[in-house]
Amino acid sequence: MVVNDELTMDLKFHTVGIGSSARKALLQALQENRLVVGLTNAVRSLAKEPDQFTFCFMAPAQEDSHLQEVLLEAFCLEHDIYIVRVDSAYKLSRLVHSSVIASCALVRKIPKKLTGKASNSFRRSYHSILVEHCELFLDDPHKPIVKLPEK
Repeated sequence: MVVNDELTMDLKFHTVGIGSSARKALLQALQENRLVVGLTNAVRSLAKEPDQFTFCFMAPAQEDSHLQEVLLEAFCLEHDIYIVRVDSAYKLSRLVHSSVIASCALVRKIPKKLTGKASNSFRRSYHSILVEHCELFLDDPHKPIVKLPEK
């Protein structure tokens, strides 16, 4: 049983700060106008340019949109877009300043013109944490839920 405890501890270690990193990624994308909010907008954007996105933040599915969200998740997996499951559509909506409850948010890749800025090392740290989290659970059919910070 020690092996399972070590594995559990290792997984917890790798996901420390993931909620904060998710918040930072969403806020930075919002500030840089790289965020697509809402299921309908996400589907439209992915249909036009699927290779332009890095992350898809998904809140728990609402009953009337479950099928669309399952298809969105499959599309993201097919196009190597990392899926980050979050605990609350309300918190996601508040964080991205959406006037309606948003069940998902897509983050566009960072344009080359922004990669040379001084904030690049800061951006790299939270981006790396999110990528590591997603890679850790890539083959897991039940992705862990990331708890977004309350504020």
